[in-house]
Amino acid sequence: MSSPDQDKLFEVLEQQKLHQQRVDRVLKIVIPITAFLLAVICANLNIWSTVLSFVMMWIAFYAVSIKQLPLWHWVIVIALYCLIDNILTYGSYNQSGFSRQFGAMFIFLGVFGVGRRYFDRWAMNKGKL
Repeated sequence: MSSPDQDKLFEVLEQQKLHQQRVDRVLKIVIPITAFLLAVICANLNIWSTVLSFVMMWIAFYAVSIKQLPLWHWVIVIALYCLIDNILTYGSYNQSGFSRQFGAMFIFLGVFGVGRRYFDRWAMNKGKL
């Protein structure tokens, strides 16, 4: 036998799950678009840098916002990717290229990683109105 409080809790949890699924659907559309636009802006001066930056950002944004994996793991992965891409593109370490690429990727990774909680809360509050 379940109590009325338990039933109410299960109902609220079911609503929260539905709202999270709705946010996931929206993010699955927004993430590739944002990754593409950001890759075009922040990639280094060759096609492989643009393509691989797009793939790296798509995977990282998906991991931190939909799968909700630890943000700091993906910051390290992106820093290593930017360092390798920088060395392969310029032949040696170029500070301005690294700062531009890593800075843009880091900021948007933070927006998707930290913002996910706020997106979920907004979706729950929007459902009550």
